[in-house]
Amino acid sequence: MLRPTVQNKILNTLPDDRPITAIQIVEDLNQCPRGFYPIRKTFDLDSDADLGEKSIFKSNSGRYLCLSKTEGIPNFYLQEILVLNEKDLPPKGFSLLSRTADSQQRVWKKKQLCYKLVNRKDLKTAVTDIVVCSRLKKAPSGFSFAGEINGVTVCYKMGNTESTQNSPSTQPKPTSPNSNTVYPSLDDDYEILRPGPGYPPGPVRPAPKPPAPTVLNHQTSTHTLSGSSYSGLEGVPFIVNPRFLGNGSGDNKIPKIKTKTMQQILKEYDYPFTVERQVQ
Repeated sequence: MLRPTVQNKILNTLPDDRPITAIQIVEDLNQCPRGFYPIRKTFDLDSDADLGEKSIFKSNSGRYLCLSKTEGIPNFYLQEILVLNEKDLPPKGFSLLSRTADSQQRVWKKKQLCYKLVNRKDLKTAVTDIVVCSRLKKAPSGFSFAGEINGVTVCYKMGNTESTQNSPSTQPKPTSPNSNTVYPSLDDDYEILRPGPGYPPGPVRPAPKPPAPTVLNHQTSTHTLSGSSYSGLEGVPFIVNPRFLGNGSGDNKIPKIKTKTMQQILKEYDYPFTVERQVQ
């Protein structure tokens, strides 16, 4: 068996065609959020992939794009990214990256980066890779052009999502919003372990028989406790409140819950934390 360090090096050299699930911008490469990895080098010249503004009159503040294929909204993939001018409004369904994740600074003054996330069940292709080019002013072969930021070109690559949906995932599966169960099913997340050759089999003796049921000392079966011990609940009838019994009147019907899309939920519960940042 390979050592973990050797195995990690081999896995890192293999192409990762999984769809991107979230993107962020950071000022410091060492402050990349957990579960994300930064784009450190340009695709064409292997130089610094800084998207920040270049100026000789002030110290440069870095702007590095970070990607993740495990974080973000469950079951949502990145469908498209787009670079806009500062006064352009993002298209419908797109979100803006307006602040750096590590320092909460404004990302750019003259440019904007927006992205669109879509539920994977509605996608056949999604963004699987993003590169930046320092010399090329058009997308490399196999990539699509997103735009130019401070002289650096941003491009993205599309890939098929069907193989990703059908392949087993090592990440825990989120519960469906329409599920009626309280706890998610764990049948698909754990392998059934069987003893291999050389291991003794499990116990073959039969399971012990359950104890005989206790005979109630009360005349009716609606009481909760029996016996000579008292705990303060003796005589409490174990019955359903008549209000919850279906009598056909329709007065006690459970109201219907209106379903909402993910975009409606994000819009309704969006909170910018402006007051908290001012206090800090």
